[in-house]
Amino acid sequence: MKKNILFTNLQAVTAKRSILLFIIMISTAFLFNACKSNSTSSNPASGPGSSYFPNGNGSSYKYSVTKTDSSGNQQSGTRSSTYSGTTTFNGTVYQNEIDTLDFGGVSAVTNSLFIKSGDSVMFAVDTSGLSEAIPAQYFQYITLSTALKVFQFPFEANKSWQVFNVGLNLSGLSLQIVSVTGTYLDMEQVPLTLNTGSTTMNAAKIRYDFVLKMPTNPNNPLELTTTTYSAFAWIADNVGMIKMQGNGAILDAFTGGGINFADTTSVITQSLISYSVK
Repeated sequence: MKKNILFTNLQAVTAKRSILLFIIMISTAFLFNACKSNSTSSNPASGPGSSYFPNGNGSSYKYSVTKTDSSGNQQSGTRSSTYSGTTTFNGTVYQNEIDTLDFGGVSAVTNSLFIKSGDSVMFAVDTSGLSEAIPAQYFQYITLSTALKVFQFPFEANKSWQVFNVGLNLSGLSLQIVSVTGTYLDMEQVPLTLNTGSTTMNAAKIRYDFVLKMPTNPNNPLELTTTTYSAFAWIADNVGMIKMQGNGAILDAFTGGGINFADTTSVITQSLISYSVK
């Protein structure tokens, strides 16, 4: 009898661990996918907002990009970003951000959707693939944000906000398995080398912390290992994003590339080299 009880408990623990791993792995695969729709127009989304994120239709930015991997090897390239028209997604009108990355001899184009409100800038997250990939009986256990709140205004000392999160509620177990937090740190003078010459811009410095909790002990599926990835962004008044630097896993997600755990020790730097604000 005891053997049967132990076997039953072991089955329950193993099943819970399998469900937990399955949901985590599938959900992280869809966290920061670019959203796409066929419904477009040429008018930018309207609404008040901070001048730290000018969002006029036709505004464009170009950045130099450098990636250093865990072995110290470097690759260089550029990223061009343009705001072009709008897309209706899940009944909400978003602006299009078209990113072209020329890196390591390879060119890739992605389309992200964002909306600027009175106190924040949010990028849409397409969770339709997640609902299709996870069986209905498991999807009910997942709670996740429907947008990335990249910026929250006004900037105040040590102000933090939730950028994104994924929660899991399973058999009385409540976990926040993915959490991205933004924190305004201070104003900072940032030197830049633009196509028009060298300059220095006063910018708000923001730290992003991406916390991932994963089960790593096969004997205890509820024992989670916490890993934190960090990156920084600098955003200037009347200009927008002028620099990003930090862990590639999070910066790839913020620039339309999705989460990439191939080399979580990589460091990416993106610095503004030209811009046109409309």
